[in-house]
Amino acid sequence: MSNQLILSLIAASVLTACGGSSTSATAPADPAPPKPTTTITATTGVITGFGSVFINGVEYETDATTVTTDDNGGASESDLQVGMVVTLSGEINEDGTTGNANAIHYDEQLKGPIASIDLFANTITILDQTIVFDDLTSFENFLLADLIPGDILEISGYFHTDGTLYATRIEKETEQTQLKIQARITLLDSVNKTFELNGLTIDYSSAIFKDFLEADLVDGQQVRVKGEYTALNAGVLVVSEVKLKEKNENNEEGDNRHVEGFITDFESSGNFKVDGIAIILDDNTEFKYGDASALMANVRVKIKGEFNADGSLLAKKIRIEQKTNLSIEGAIEAINLDLSTVTVLGVEFEINNQTKMKDESDNGERFFDLADVAIGEFVELKGFVDSDGKNIATKMQRENEDENAEVELKGHVSNILNFSFSLVGVTVITDANTEFEGKNGDDVNQEVFFEQLENNMQVEVKGQLIDSVFVALSVEIEEKDDDNDSNRTEFKGIVEAINEGTLVVSGHQVLVGQTTIFKIDDVRVAAEQFWSSIAIDTQLKIKGTLDQQGVITANYIELE
Repeated sequence: MSNQLILSLIAASVLTACGGSSTSATAPADPAPPKPTTTITATTGVITGFGSVFINGVEYETDATTVTTDDNGGASESDLQVGMVVTLSGEINEDGTTGNANAIHYDEQLKGPIASIDLFANTITILDQTIVFDDLTSFENFLLADLIPGDILEISGYFHTDGTLYATRIEKETEQTQLKIQARITLLDSVNKTFELNGLTIDYSSAIFKDFLEADLVDGQQVRVKGEYTALNAGVLVVSEVKLKEKNENNEEGDNRHVEGFITDFESSGNFKVDGIAIILDDNTEFKYGDASALMANVRVKIKGEFNADGSLLAKKIRIEQKTNLSIEGAIEAINLDLSTVTVLGVEFEINNQTKMKDESDNGERFFDLADVAIGEFVELKGFVDSDGKNIATKMQRENEDENAEVELKGHVSNILNFSFSLVGVTVITDANTEFEGKNGDDVNQEVFFEQLENNMQVEVKGQLIDSVFVALSVEIEEKDDDNDSNRTEFKGIVEAINEGTLVVSGHQVLVGQTTIFKIDDVRVAAEQFWSSIAIDTQLKIKGTLDQQGVITANYIELE
């Protein structure tokens, strides 16, 4: 074969392999992949994590997002925090779990000084507004036990039917700032230009109105008011701004909406509102962690749906938010990224895209998820048991390990036997060194405690692992006594009046008896020393019982 022929064959083969030839047809190009389908949506929900931002189980990219807050029209993602309730507009991808955020806005619902705290009822009073918190509430810049009356807090959350504000996030402010309240108007007096917000009198005579006119004010409207810290005097707040917070959305049929909050205006399981939006169901509505029979007033839900022609939101998916009744704290023993589980003290929890994720350790990672933790690291897990018996984590928080190696458990008691019991699947042993707090919040001995303890009671334990055995250092029954008209209270407030045998503390009459224990800065003192040490405006911590009229019978009073 001639060299010329060999060169010709090589050249032809190279051209063919490259897909090009002056005499052969061009091979058809591979078709372009289909463009992902997206759905335009509006969302109201709690931020549960970052990476970019997680809301209602969807991870939204925020590279081109406009972020605004009530005080900052040019904010950024770094101004957002886990636990904030935000509104978002954007697109959700076809997978239903990722998307892009075009705009995110945050407004707090309340800002002001603490009047009183009840650590047993989990309530705080600020500007006559009642705030409820729980194990899922995110606390920023403080420890709950360290809060005192007068501290200024910023609250983000959702409203119950009765106007109580459930806090998804509480931040402690470091200085006196503008007061803010969101609530529904009552006792409107257009002549004197006042109305009330849950009992607090608002003077709007010098206020500007946003999103509506002064003439449009009516009882029942939800508004948000602002006033200077110095504008609160004798129970009246003179406000500089009144903003309408009623839902007034112009939605077209087929518009997508995600909404989170408590059920209000409940008529039936197919007729109620969430965050002011009318919700309806059909036979195709899917449920998570429950069914339609669980829907009732003040149940917290997350809903995905589409608006119909009459402006109601047809729910496609409803997630019923279960109460957090499990809590465990300790070192991680196992991690399974494939199953998305983590194990602490032998108890396995499932992490999902709805779990609140936060890093409170010295690492301080903002973009924090299960892949960021390691065996041996200290975490706090909170959650509930689903219908399949799985422990579902509603919150996972990485922390610095306790220097004393103390860990905490909270849950419902089972398997009570020989001064021991099971909690969150962990066997708890008590001994002579364990401190016990009984049903009425009083200190009791081991024998009395176990006489009061019953299966399924809610109990909180602090203890240590000693040779793989969990030994309790302190045990507290958190169950309320429903057999009488009194409830336990662990109240912090300001002394307003001192009388013989009684006090008035942050609006509550306090009855002091011969069995009341007195302390000053954790040291037990005689009654005479206590009474000589207190004065108007001093701060007290009180343990006892609270009756239906708000009167506290004190078992224990401490001057802090």
